[in-house]
Formats: sequence, C-alpha cells, structure tokens
Amino acid sequence: EMKGSPYRHIGKMLFMLAAAGWPGTGGLKAQYIEVKTELDTNQVLIGDQFHYLIRVSQPRDLIVSWPAFRDTLVDKVEILRSTPPDTTPGKGDQINISQQFLLTSFDSGRYVIPPVKFRFSKGNRTDSISSNPAFLAVYTMPLDSAGRIFDIKAPLNTPFSIAEAWPYIVGGIILLLAAALVVLYFRRRKTDRHLLGPVRPPEAPHVIAFRELDALSEDKLWQQGKIKEYYTRLTEIIRQYLHRRFGIPAMELTTLEILDRWERTDMHHDDLKDRLRELLGLADLVKFAREKPLPSFNEANLNHAYEFVRKTMQGFLQEEENQNNVALSPIEAS
Repeated sequence: EMKGSPYRHIGKMLFMLAAAGWPGTGGLKAQYIEVKTELDTNQVLIGDQFHYLIRVSQPRDLIVSWPAFRDTLVDKVEILRSTPPDTTPGKGDQINISQQFLLTSFDSGRYVIPPVKFRFSKGNRTDSISSNPAFLAVYTMPLDSAGRIFDIKAPLNTPFSIAEAWPYIVGGIILLLAAALVVLYFRRRKTDRHLLGPVRPPEAPHVIAFRELDALSEDKLWQQGKIKEYYTRLTEIIRQYLHRRFGIPAMELTTLEILDRWERTDMHHDDLKDRLRELLGLADLVKFAREKPLPSFNEANLNHAYEFVRKTMQGFLQEEENQNNVALSPIEAS
C-alpha cells in the first residue's frame, strides 16, 4: 500500500542583480530576484488533488512579467483552480509575490512540470529567469495481489427499535388529526357553524345597507360628474339588500325580474314597489342609455333608497324579536 510521501520538491533559481552589472545596484545592498516552485507532494493517487506554489522575491522597482497559465501545467496535469498573484513586503526593498494552483491528474505516470520562465526589466535592460522543473508521480489504486473474489455481503440483521418507528407513529397521528379536522369543518360548514365554536352573528341587512348608503353619500360621486358610477353603486346596495333581507338573487336578475320577485314577498306594497321601480329604472337608463338626470333626481333617489330600507327593515326587526321570544320561552317555562 502506497503512503503519502512527506517529500516536497522545490525548484529555486537566484539571480544577483548587482553581480550582473544591473543599473542602480552599485553601492547598495545586494539586490536579487529569486524564483521558487513547490509541490506539496510529489506522489499522488489518480484523481487526487494537490497544490503547486510559485514564489518570486524581487526588488520593488523591478518590472517582472508574470506568466499566464491556461487549463494545464503540463499534458494530463490539469489546473482546477488558481489564486491571483498576491504581493507582500519582504526584507529591505524586496517584495514577495506568490500564486497557488490546485492540480489533479487522471492518468497514471511520471510527469515533469517544466520550469516557469519570468522576464524582468529595469530601465533599458531586460533579462529572464526560470525556476527548476518539478517532478510528479501519479499512481493507480493498488489491487489485491492475491486476486481473490469475495461474495456479496448479506444485509445486516439489526433489531427493531421503537425509536425507528416513532417518526411514523407521530406522522400517522398528525394525519389522522388533520383528516378529523377537515371532516369536522365540512360538517359544520353545512350547518353554518364555526369550526371552533360559536361566532358573532352576522350584521342585520339594514345595518349594512345604511352604512353603504352613508358612504355613497359622503363620496359625492354625482357632484363630481360620476353619474354612472353613482347609480351603479346605488343599485348594487339595494340589490344586495334585497338578497340579504328577502333572499332575492337581485344581483343576477333584471329590473323586471326583481319587481316580479318583489311582488311575491309579504311586503309588496304599491308605494314600495313604485319607489323600487323608479330607482332601478332610472339607474338602467343612466348605465345603458347614458341618461343624465337632474341633480334633484340624484338626491331624491338616494333618499328613496334610505326610505325603502327603513320601511322594509321593520319586518326584519319583528321576525328577529319573534325568534328571540321562541328561544327564551323554554327557559321561562322551566
């Protein structure tokens, strides 16, 4: 079995600038440019990832051209990721530049990572320096030398525990509770009962109608020239009132059909029918024939709507009082 080698390969080249007669280095401390390349390991298994590091130490005023790398350093040694060159201060006037690469290889063999060449210049003087090559060995997975074939292992026989079944038990209980709540909801919905108990009784039809008529009066639509919108809202209030108070589906009926249904109620007085016919008929002319009533008619029809609701709500109040008396009679008898 192959073990990871602790050996690290380092290629290092040193170029002394003063010794080479470069300008601006005489009489100063020795200036140099140094290139190092380093593999964190030179023995890997196929598909393993490893790092390749390049370090350059140079004078601050020296211009060094950093080489560009593509997707490979050498054939079959791929670059997965690289960091941008990072600059840190060194000793004296020196600076250090480093760049790290994450590499891998999917082909076994021995590889030589070639020297990395850097060009540098100062003034009108140009030269170059290269690192030493780096050596890498890529191995395949070791095989069993005996060549033995083993049968597939049988499934492990583990004992049953309540901890394994507990999530399913809790989930089943939650599903049963949810199903019970759904059934209860639909049963109570058929009988107009709330799921969690009694609810506040709905508002009386005349209370809703008076509130909406007051809001219509405050909006002053016809005074702003919005005649059609005014009559549309006015007739909708009366139609919804007829539906809530007498069960007439007035929102779905024509004016003639509404008047026909109204005559079947126990409050089909001639004056109320006339008020209703006048209000709905004029609204139809405004909405469909673009009639423009006089301002006095607009105000009068709003008053007619108030009067219609006021006169028809008395029967509702009487019915509500009778129901309360019937509900209280068993208590009084006891």
